[in-house]
Amino acid sequence: MKIGSLSAFALFCSVWAATAQADALTVSGAWVREGPPTTQVLAGYAQIANPGTQDITIVGARSPQFDTVEIHRTEIVEGMARMIAQPELVIPAGGSVSLEPGGLHLMLIQAQNPLASGDHVEIQLQLNNGTQLRVDAEVRPDPDAGAGMDHSHHHH
Repeated sequence: MKIGSLSAFALFCSVWAATAQADALTVSGAWVREGPPTTQVLAGYAQIANPGTQDITIVGARSPQFDTVEIHRTEIVEGMARMIAQPELVIPAGGSVSLEPGGLHLMLIQAQNPLASGDHVEIQLQLNNGTQLRVDAEVRPDPDAGAGMDHSHHHH
């Protein structure tokens, strides 16, 4: 019985530590750029902070509203914007990472239904410790409309 109790305690501590790490990340200002109703790819942005003492790595993302969610980085190559998939995103201890137009961002691919300004997208960030962090992102027009990139015309 002691072994069973010890295993249960170890499992509890493991789950608690994973939850504490997930809770250490804070996500603010999450939004998804509104696109035309026929667009197949949208972009998601946010500010992700890690006030903790250990780096936390985002190893993936998903959304029930999209077939695929990928972490991408925009890179300008010979005057053309290219979206480079990133296998992971490290949020440094005591630091933050901005997901923003023209930089790191989430690519939301193949929406299940058209989205309009004011709608919300649920995104689950998958962390390297096996936990997930749920993010609610509002769909809204690009505040820099005309100055930003229209992801619906880029090849990935």
